[in-house]
Amino acid sequence: MKIYYKAEISSAHKLDLPYQSKCTNVHGHNYIVEVEIHGSLNPQGMVVDFTFLKKAILKYDHIFLNDIIEQPTAENIALAITNEIKQIQNIQNIATITVRVWEDSTSYAENSETL
Repeated sequence: MKIYYKAEISSAHKLDLPYQSKCTNVHGHNYIVEVEIHGSLNPQGMVVDFTFLKKAILKYDHIFLNDIIEQPTAENIALAITNEIKQIQNIQNIATITVRVWEDSTSYAENSETL
């Protein structure tokens, strides 16, 4: 079974980079976050309750990402959201988690983990 969830979050960040970049200044993005989870149905007839996925993603909405992610690149945001999902109770039925974080309409980072 596969489930899919998509959300938009708006967050600010800045990156610590060893070269000149506009990303070293505080700025924000309207990120699109996509989550795909493969697994078997739990006793409630779900792979994961969408309510839990929403909560895991919205933790990153309307915040300064540097306060909770050391170097908040799209790659590290995808990893952080994956780790949030892995903290959901009773996910023994999950086989894979894929999180895609779109920084804009042309660029995304994706983290995929097999559990």
